[in-house]
Amino acid sequence: LEEEHVASVKRQRTDKEASALTPVDDAYFQSYGDLSVHALMLADKPRVGAYLAAIRAHRGSLQDRVVLDVGAGSGVLSLLAAKYGGASRVYAVEASPSLAALARVLVSRNGLGDIVQIVEGRIEDVDLTEKVDAIISEWMGFYLVHESMLESVLAARVRWLKPGGVMLPTSARIWAALVEAEDLRMEIEGFSQLHGLDLSPVGDAELERRCREP
Repeated sequence: LEEEHVASVKRQRTDKEASALTPVDDAYFQSYGDLSVHALMLADKPRVGAYLAAIRAHRGSLQDRVVLDVGAGSGVLSLLAAKYGGASRVYAVEASPSLAALARVLVSRNGLGDIVQIVEGRIEDVDLTEKVDAIISEWMGFYLVHESMLESVLAARVRWLKPGGVMLPTSARIWAALVEAEDLRMEIEGFSQLHGLDLSPVGDAELERRCREP
């Protein structure tokens, strides 16, 4: 990335900040380093198309401005913001080394290296040299919050977004409905009478485990 086009980005982490990267963080970023996860998302045409429509609809807020992509993954949103949003600079922050490397290849392949800069690291750790006019992020997962990225996006908003800046997406809804799971009910209740033994605590624990999963 040519220095005359994009401000340099420094990644500065103190020993205290580095120690904050827990084994859970490592496992999380390793799981999203799996290319199949990103191939699945890229193949989801309605999902990607919705972001492209939002970028086009907000071109007036993105053109000739600075954009931050939090958890950039393959960098597709950064590329769209540069190509269709008219952004002058895009900082694509990605913590997974393998995905950051892939994103650099894709940026070069699409001839957008003078606009999009891949910043390898956690958004909580990286240090940009300027505030941004817009933040874009694909942070939603199963039941909206499964990917646990929302806190990182909000941290980026506090630290890097200019007053009056744009967030894409800006809001979201969770729809809920009651369901009947007769097979599950019978399975759990079966532990209370197993060969004349009351093993209901096993059923309670199993139900709790099931309810933690999407």
